[in-house]
Amino acid sequence: MRAQATDAFKELAYYELFDIAEKARWYMKDVAWDAFDPSKCTPEMVSMVKTMCLGECTTFSATRSFMDMFADDLDFTQWLAVWLYEETKHPQALVRWLSIAGEKVGGQELLDARQITPMTQSKVEMLTFNIVSEIVAASMYQNVANNIEEPLLKEIVNKLGKDEQRHSVGFEHYCKEYIKHAADPQQEKLRCLRSAWVFLQDDSFVQHPVYITLNLLKDTVGEDTMAKIRQKITSRISKATGIPIETPAEFYDVYKTLQKEVRARPAVRTEVT
Repeated sequence: MRAQATDAFKELAYYELFDIAEKARWYMKDVAWDAFDPSKCTPEMVSMVKTMCLGECTTFSATRSFMDMFADDLDFTQWLAVWLYEETKHPQALVRWLSIAGEKVGGQELLDARQITPMTQSKVEMLTFNIVSEIVAASMYQNVANNIEEPLLKEIVNKLGKDEQRHSVGFEHYCKEYIKHAADPQQEKLRCLRSAWVFLQDDSFVQHPVYITLNLLKDTVGEDTMAKIRQKITSRISKATGIPIETPAEFYDVYKTLQKEVRARPAVRTEVT
């Protein structure tokens, strides 16, 4: 458990992050729902949106895992409640677009799509996974926005992409905090690097919900976007750990160097964080 604030308003990051969210937040009522142009909508587009929509539903299960794991962290769990609210609007908006486009989405489909497989008991790894997944989602939505002409969907995915980018910053903040306050910060940096490195590989074996969605849309996303995603992940994880990493090609060598340093030290007694 991290030490809690003695003055919650002044010391918890949640309040600053909440203010940022309030200023950036969009509302369903302000979306131009009547702007849908059926002449610019294709069956392939409908299929793509449905895949993205179902991929977004995992927020519910992820939140339950986060709340269980971080139950003693007042700051993070308060921010997480805001994250949940904003993220749940994503499948709602996509379901509404699909309905306008004439595609039905069943309630059982949405319920089934919420399920995820727990991946880790490490708090730093869990936060790292979400830094990465938010970057992936933001890049995916930006790519879609740049390559479609249907005006309503373009507006929606632009809004969703900005949410995801902002959320990645929140997860990065808390990841830095857990590394900084860990009993063994070097070990936690190693966990962060290892978790992110997995995402930089051939992603066919990565079972995180966002990467499953990305694999399903790989032909739509394209290699150029994948290269940009890997570079963004590298830059952000470099910031989270405070370890300089310029390119994805350097990532593994940096990881192995730190691993050797950690293994060469006298044993440090730590708890899983």
